[in-house]
Amino acid sequence: MQTSSIVRSLVLAVALSSSVGACQRFEPPYAPGDPPEVEALLTAAAPPLRSIQIPRAKVRQGAGPAATLMIVGQAPARFSGTIQVSGNELVTLAVNERSYGLRWIGGRDGAEALAPGYYEGPPSRCAVETLLGVDLEPEALVDLVLGGAPLIDGPHEILDRKWDRKLGRERLRIANDVHEQELRFAWEAGAWRFAGASLYLRTAEGAVWLWTISHESLHEVGGELLPAKTEIRQPKPNGRGEQVLHVSYQKQIPNPPLGGELSSDPPPDTGEGSGGDELPANAGDSFDDDWGDDEGWEDGADAGAGDEAGDDATAPAPAETIPAQFIGKSTGLTPRGDLCAGRY
Repeated sequence: MQTSSIVRSLVLAVALSSSVGACQRFEPPYAPGDPPEVEALLTAAAPPLRSIQIPRAKVRQGAGPAATLMIVGQAPARFSGTIQVSGNELVTLAVNERSYGLRWIGGRDGAEALAPGYYEGPPSRCAVETLLGVDLEPEALVDLVLGGAPLIDGPHEILDRKWDRKLGRERLRIANDVHEQELRFAWEAGAWRFAGASLYLRTAEGAVWLWTISHESLHEVGGELLPAKTEIRQPKPNGRGEQVLHVSYQKQIPNPPLGGELSSDPPPDTGEGSGGDELPANAGDSFDDDWGDDEGWEDGADAGAGDEAGDDATAPAPAETIPAQFIGKSTGLTPRGDLCAGRY
């Protein structure tokens, strides 16, 4: 009888503990009636870095197998990314303000069938979708990997703002003539940090959901807080359900020396926020370890990082040199023209 009573007490304690956890509420980090200024939140949505190198990441669409993603990004809209499986290149995309260059080596499950070759044309979100399977403008993708929010153009109308006690996030909903956007901010290390956003298209019938981005496991990299993981959700093209892209960053190097050769090892910490951060192998990573023995990415380009204007203030400023990391390389591939012609 006594044993049975003890068992019942333990079961009741576990049930109560689960109930308390399910009903957990987070109080706001500010006094009642004293929320943060909207401008302070919008400022926090800006990427904390100007450029980044991610020599190792895992990427997976839905429940499919994981692959290796290597990416370099520079604000506002320059990036290059490579996807590999077991050390073999599948696709590489380089985008700058003038063009994109896409190396297509092999197909992926569910991807549009493409002839192997080199595709090029004006920068477009079509090229981004070919690389990652998500419909994002190049600038939005760069903002994302730099740890910021792909913010809609102003002027902004403030639709709503509130503290979400369930998630422990400050939520701000803004709009312009075309879009509505909900931004989510976390209070971390004594400051507001961007933690996620959802974008909606404004129509006569109401707001239509386009995508949701969530930054998770914020950690310090070079003196800034960056996400260790990012999730991107979008409606499926057929309108039935949603597709999810998971990205887990294994190493992040802030402000790399663009233009020359990039090492997959971070530079020495100079005390100016240039040090990189490598996560432990099990740091919140739920991916299966099925992505091969890839060693990361080193770009052997040796072009200069850019020109500086001369002392003559009356002389026209020279066109900025685009670092070689963001220029496509067609070596060894058949030219295929513009994959995105007539698309978006």
